[in-house]
Amino acid sequence: MSDVNIVALYGSPRKDGNTEILLDAFLKGAEKEGATADRIYIKNFSISPCRECLACFNDGRCVIPDDMQKIYPRLLAANIVVLSSPIFFYGVTGWSKSLIDRTQALWARKYVLHDPSLGKEGKRRQGFFISVGGTKGQKVFEGAILTVKYFFDALNAQYVGDLLFRGVDAKGDILKQPNALTDALTAGKRIVSGFRGEG
Repeated sequence: MSDVNIVALYGSPRKDGNTEILLDAFLKGAEKEGATADRIYIKNFSISPCRECLACFNDGRCVIPDDMQKIYPRLLAANIVVLSSPIFFYGVTGWSKSLIDRTQALWARKYVLHDPSLGKEGKRRQGFFISVGGTKGQKVFEGAILTVKYFFDALNAQYVGDLLFRGVDAKGDILKQPNALTDALTAGKRIVSGFRGEG
């Protein structure tokens, strides 16, 4: 059994899209280093938005009975969480955002209920973000990065890096970017070896 478990969150609704291609290459590199990958295609799950009912403040559990209940234990089992999402209006996709917002239950466990498993003495995790943006604006990734950093924080995961490509919009555009897949594969290898090195 591998000592490094990666949960890979595919946040795009587009099959075989640019961020999916990048994440596949990233995982190929990680698996070459002996990691195991749990692939979650978010579009295939029924995840309602957070209702802000605050029920999770009582016991750290979300009361919405949907597919997110299947995802919580998979996230908590991870050593490394990788989210891939294209940029939609300067943020992550709605599919990704629904999942992120529903980790309010884990935020409540960490910051309201002070669950030690999500504190400093809890399981050590790392987080990595993969994204593409259709425009070449300097700030195109800023909103998404802030969101993803706070998502990772709720999981007790340190944001250790990202792979970001501007001017990538049409399906397959990433294949026109020199070294994109090599960079993704190298990043996958590096995060696994880096995680082990910190242990």
